[in-house]
This record gives sequence, C-alpha cells and structure tokens, in this order.
Amino acid sequence: MKIGHRYTGIIFTSMLFAACTGGPANLADAPTGAAGEDAVIETGVLELEETPQSIAGRYTAGAHNLRFRSVEVAAEEFDIELELNGMVLAAVIDNAAQVAEIDGFAAGGGDTQMVADDRLLLASFVRALELETDTADFAAAAVLYRAVSRWSQNPDTVPLQRQVAGGEDRAFVSICGFNGQFLEATHDGNVCGFFDPNCTSIAEVGRRTSATFSFINGVWTTDVPDHLPRVFQLGECYGNCGAGCPSGNQTLTLDCHDHDQCVRNGHFIASFFCNDEFVSASDDEFFAPRCSGT
Repeated sequence: MKIGHRYTGIIFTSMLFAACTGGPANLADAPTGAAGEDAVIETGVLELEETPQSIAGRYTAGAHNLRFRSVEVAAEEFDIELELNGMVLAAVIDNAAQVAEIDGFAAGGGDTQMVADDRLLLASFVRALELETDTADFAAAAVLYRAVSRWSQNPDTVPLQRQVAGGEDRAFVSICGFNGQFLEATHDGNVCGFFDPNCTSIAEVGRRTSATFSFINGVWTTDVPDHLPRVFQLGECYGNCGAGCPSGNQTLTLDCHDHDQCVRNGHFIASFFCNDEFVSASDDEFFAPRCSGT
C-alpha cells in the first residue's frame, strides 16, 4: 500500500540524509510568513468571556475587528460563529461523530469568499487565542482554535460551505510516531503529480523553527524551492495541521504534511494548485489527535 511504502522508506532516508548533510547551522535567525502572503497583522487585544461550556468575545488588532463565540450545546457538540470584514463564518462540529458542517457568507446573507486580508486577521486571532486561553483542554476554546486555524488557510477558490467528516480509519493518518524523522511529502499540481520527483520533498516531521529550511546546492537556505526534485526540508512544524507552530503540542498527520509540501514548493497558501491538499487535510485539522511531547 502507498502509506506502508512511505513509512518503510523513512528510516533509511533519514539515516542516509543525516550521514551526508548534518543540519542547518542557524535555525533561529530566519524570516517568517506564509508563502505568498508575507505580511502579518500583529497580535492585538483579545477580550474574553468564558463559562465552562463557552467562550466569546472580541478581537481588535489595529483597525481590524473580529467577534466570535464557541458554545458546547450538547456533549461534544459545538456551535461556532465569527464576524469579520463583513463576513460571517459558522460551524457546527460534532466531535463524537467527527463531522463538521461549515459555512461562510456575507453579513447580509449573500455569497462571499475568503481573501488574503481575512486569512491574515484570522492567523493573528489564532496567535492571540493561544496566548490568552487554554486551547488544549478547554473544549470550547480548543474547537474554536482548530476551526479558526483551518479558516486562516482557506484558499480563495475553496467554497466556504461544505461538510467535513473525519475518523482515522476513514481519512486522517496520524504521524505522531514520526516526529523528528524524515518522511516523503507530495502534491499534484500544474507541473507534476503525486510522488513525481519534482512534486515530492523529504521533510522532517515536526521540527520547530521560525521558517522552512531547504537543502539546495549543498547548503541549508530559507529560499523557497520551486518544484526541485526530492528536496530535503525541515522547520516551521512541517506536518502540523494549522498555520505555523502552535505553542502546545502539534497535530501531525500525513495530509497536513502533504499540504505543507505543496504551499512550500512553488505554490503559496491560497494557490489553486493546493486546493485538493487543503481539502484532504481539513478533517485532520478538526479531529486528528494532538501529539504528546511535540
């Protein structure tokens, strides 16, 4: 099977790579920012109202404002709603059944789509949420964090209204056990297909750095490769579901590993050519387990 083949090759690949190249000398002094959307909105002010079953409030970052609420309406069932930039984002999430109904529409009820300004504000909100509340064990906040993290990566051309179904036996494949090891990551796009050398990287799972490093022409660099064959990469929590590195444990899955590879190799976070990888990773973002010790 394909998954088994990828896992069988991981140990040999990582040992060979370590023997030949070592690692990047300086992992700290590197730029940050999603490929293609390097601007960031600095972390703003988060006003919170919390109960044991809910979290709600307002987020203000400069001229940007966002209202939000997440309520556990029944055991492991949550209603989420956000208002930002004239848009409403909504989700009904059943963690027990691992099913989510998500939607997005203009404040007046018409159709809308996600654009770069929306993603930047949502990414800023995710960072603030992690700093101010428990996004691991407080259920209403944890579900809100996962939903917003997913929305912060939603490409322009992926519909906001859809159903997401999870379950490890049906969809997501956790790679918690491969943290710190090199594993193939691949995508299909406009120049190549799955597992073609130019659409495949050998990426270290879960390494925490401020940027992605690629081994190009014998040196580690933060230059973004454009479909280089089987390039080695690491950093920025490669394989984690969500934007960048979380403050707590990571959610490491095969689909998120592949999505990272797509947006870090010749495409960017909103690229049409990474839509299918984003969609495949959506259930992972909502329902895959976090990886202890990562």
